[in-house]
Amino acid sequence: MKALATLFILSGVALWGSGCGTTEETAQPSPPEPKPVVKEEPPPRVQFESRTDTVAVVHATAPDSSAPTGKQPEIRYLVQIGAFRDPQLATAAQAAARSRYQLPVLNDYNPLVGLYQIRIGSFLTREAANEFKSRMQKEFPADYRDSWIVQLRQ
Repeated sequence: MKALATLFILSGVALWGSGCGTTEETAQPSPPEPKPVVKEEPPPRVQFESRTDTVAVVHATAPDSSAPTGKQPEIRYLVQIGAFRDPQLATAAQAAARSRYQLPVLNDYNPLVGLYQIRIGSFLTREAANEFKSRMQKEFPADYRDSWIVQLRQ
């Protein structure tokens, strides 16, 4: 019986040492559940809306048919109605000129002098631009008394 008791004790020690003890010792942590695969959609595409300010150009004089047709730069004359440091004042002057006349009104920033230059029209001759300037000064003398003609090469 001593042999049987020794065998029983040894088998208990063998079982205990081999991990057949309590469930706390043998319980393995369960593998983490796989995360569901979420297909990420690309961010929505940004839509831009652009608007073009189109104004019908009215020429005071007929184009000169005797002008050379080479690749010389085209000269246009505009009436500059103001130059402003404040962009809000420049925009207000531009909006007023647009509402008064059906001609293109440009708001050009000149970085050399730091001014927003407001110009109206696109005339083929200096005389046509001067006639328009005189008309503006008669109709709105307080607003356009200091206007002048500028020449642009395109």
